[in-house]
Amino acid sequence: MKKTLISPKGSPAVLALALASSCVYAQQENPSTPTAEVPETELAPVTVSAHEGTAVPYDATGVSVSILDPEELKKEGIYSVTEALTTVPGTYVLPGGGSYQRGNISDLVIRGMSSQRYVLSMMDGMRLDGMNSDGLVTNGFISRAPMFGMGTMELLRGAEGAVYGSGAMSGVLFMETPEGKGTPSASVFNEYGSFDSYTGNFTTQGRSGKTAYFLSSTYEHTNNDVKYADGSKPTLKHPARFLNWSQALRLDHYLNEKNKLTFTYRREDASCRYYSPAGSSGDFTWPASNSIYTFRTNLITAKYQGEITDKWTTSLMAGYYDSDKTIGARGSSVSPWNYELDNVQIEWRNLYKWNEKNRTTAGLAWTRTDFDTVNEDQEQKNNGNLDSVLSVFAEHTFEPVKGWTNSLAARLDSSNVFHELFTLRGATNYKFNRERTRVFASVGRGYAAPSAFQRSGATYEAGYAFYHGNPNLDCETDWTVDFGLEQQWMKDHFLAATLFWTRAENAIGTDSSDYTHYYYVNKEGHQTYQGVELTARGTFEHHWNTGYTLAWTLTQPKTGDDEQVVNSVRQTWSADLHTSPVKKLVTGIGLVAAVGRRGLDVNTRLDNYVVLRWYANYEVNDHLSIHVRVENLTNEKFILSQGERNTPSDTMINPGTAVYAGCTVKF
Repeated sequence: MKKTLISPKGSPAVLALALASSCVYAQQENPSTPTAEVPETELAPVTVSAHEGTAVPYDATGVSVSILDPEELKKEGIYSVTEALTTVPGTYVLPGGGSYQRGNISDLVIRGMSSQRYVLSMMDGMRLDGMNSDGLVTNGFISRAPMFGMGTMELLRGAEGAVYGSGAMSGVLFMETPEGKGTPSASVFNEYGSFDSYTGNFTTQGRSGKTAYFLSSTYEHTNNDVKYADGSKPTLKHPARFLNWSQALRLDHYLNEKNKLTFTYRREDASCRYYSPAGSSGDFTWPASNSIYTFRTNLITAKYQGEITDKWTTSLMAGYYDSDKTIGARGSSVSPWNYELDNVQIEWRNLYKWNEKNRTTAGLAWTRTDFDTVNEDQEQKNNGNLDSVLSVFAEHTFEPVKGWTNSLAARLDSSNVFHELFTLRGATNYKFNRERTRVFASVGRGYAAPSAFQRSGATYEAGYAFYHGNPNLDCETDWTVDFGLEQQWMKDHFLAATLFWTRAENAIGTDSSDYTHYYYVNKEGHQTYQGVELTARGTFEHHWNTGYTLAWTLTQPKTGDDEQVVNSVRQTWSADLHTSPVKKLVTGIGLVAAVGRRGLDVNTRLDNYVVLRWYANYEVNDHLSIHVRVENLTNEKFILSQGERNTPSDTMINPGTAVYAGCTVKF
């Protein structure tokens, strides 16, 4: 049997800071506390994804995690998952909607490692990408998902294989549909803006007796703003139009105080257009085309959570996820492709509290993934790519002395394709100086299995290139080490620094001699990703409730040939400054910047950018609020995406200045 050793995961990212602004808003709503009663430190946000069955403060997990609050982000005029992720330290996501404008592709790069291979997205406990779907689902979900219907959002950074298995080499994006709470209520959101854009949402939620419900329905359309580096514009009408209907439903029924049943259902029906202008390279020419992409997804989960004894709690989750993506071209020689993913997942997880200092989480998981690609015009079909993975996992957390938390996690994945894959992770976290200071460290190993597309022996035409699969590919693996410090230097003000280092081996890439035929291979040597994340956040509660967040990440993503990894960036910045000069008005300015960008190949450097945004939200009364936002405030121009054929005529420029305004009615 073939075995691949894999181990611990990412580190304790000091900040749940992506949303430090949420702390500010929360303070606006709460009356000030007398000085004598103010605690030494703020209550840390909780993280539940990494520690099922118990809510653990992020500053005690020993893993690198940022916690996002969708409600507070919406107050800042952030209504898409893509834009929300630009605020997280260590991440690189193009502002404005992704590689091909809003609705197409959003590549989340964590510390230099792309979501196409190394970031796992999870929704309501379900893996959105299977072992063999090549990142298509993760990138697509990130690009299309609205913030409406989002509850818990956590981005764990570092090798997460010991907890989540394949595809979590650089991190995990964990999301949940919110649980309904309080008296039944409803809200209607409407926003109009540039590029014939409109977003509408209806949400109702609440709890009645033992049953809680949440229902959200969102409609969105935009024509986007398509520009090219050579100054040309599409000749077709609405060449980049994006349209999406999405719904999210969650029902919770409490059998009693200690036992609960949960049901969720999510769906989307979306389409977007991608215009590719005519061009030539040497003796080869291609016509203009307008490809229409369609996406249809369904996600269903059912879960039982209960307390068996005072020390033993358990949960059993079963879920199904399907994603159909069709790429069809009009007026070009590119044949239509259909990608079909079906995931079935069952997970049994248990938490046992031995005593106040020791607890263990352990369980079993089974995942069945079927990913097919079909091209009817070329009579090509890649089906029967069925992966079945049985997993056994455990994590033990112990606190030998107060303030010092340690954890050790292990996972064994047994695949019908890749046999046994074993991972480990260890982390430690120590708080002192009246818990105003903490240091943390972790070491772990992750892996990514080759996709069905990469390992298939067939040959596939994608556009004007041919890709040849390799059934002998090995899994990619990596080791990650984190070390950090977080300091509360005065009340409501925090500084944090995290050092990280990753070494990845067996990277899967392509070799080509003619730039037409590409052959998948495991690259020799190793790739390294190292750097530092620095963050600051704070609140001036008595100065118009002014708050700020600032994050800077420096990364050195290097290949074995000492070249910068493709589609990566050396430095990223994100910042937010907001204030409330008058009661019920919140206004602020945000910033996203990137320096040292690399394109689709190691020889292509892309220009730097600094993008500013302004927003304001005014609560007219308890039932009505109005908002306005201006994106790309200074009309910054930079290359959004390198052309597929690396030609100027196919290289996109980012959208220009855009203005949006709307209102929310609550009843």
